[in-house]
Amino acid sequence: MSCSISNEVRLTLEVLTGALSFMFIIIGMLYAVRGVFLCVFLMVAIEAAGQDQLRIASDLHALGRESDLHKIPVVLFFSSAECEYCELVRDEFFNHLSTDPAFMDRLLLLEIRIDGNQPLLNFNRQPTTHAGFAEQCVVELVPTIQFTDGVGELLVEDIVGLGTLAFYGAYLEQGIEQSLSALRLRD
Repeated sequence: MSCSISNEVRLTLEVLTGALSFMFIIIGMLYAVRGVFLCVFLMVAIEAAGQDQLRIASDLHALGRESDLHKIPVVLFFSSAECEYCELVRDEFFNHLSTDPAFMDRLLLLEIRIDGNQPLLNFNRQPTTHAGFAEQCVVELVPTIQFTDGVGELLVEDIVGLGTLAFYGAYLEQGIEQSLSALRLRD
């Protein structure tokens, strides 16, 4: 008995082998494309999440120039790393407010960590740290919100502590409106 394969069977096997190879290549490409889409999706998600975050202050002098140019107040959120109330205010109000188009053209908002040693240029271009600047501003309790002009002069009374969460948004809105009014009255 001879073990010969007919030409038709051989041709069929070659076609099937080629088809299987092609199928594996396509499957590999689909996995690669899926991986690329997953990476792009994750990068966009991470960027979007980062955009919904309050910025940490680094150069108040530059921020002050922007404040003077646009006639809008600088709103400084003084916080500390271990403050649960600060975290609540940040999450409930400032993370969203800092990227809300309705507020972006009405205020410049930054966070200052009173227990932080991050470098900071103050409104007078003097180098300091977050903790040093908070001490200069006599901020002792957190959360504290200060509304200033472009040179760091207070425009309205600080919001100190959390008080009632239900009214905090109203206090914040009132501080923003009063700051804008105070800046307009100067012109």
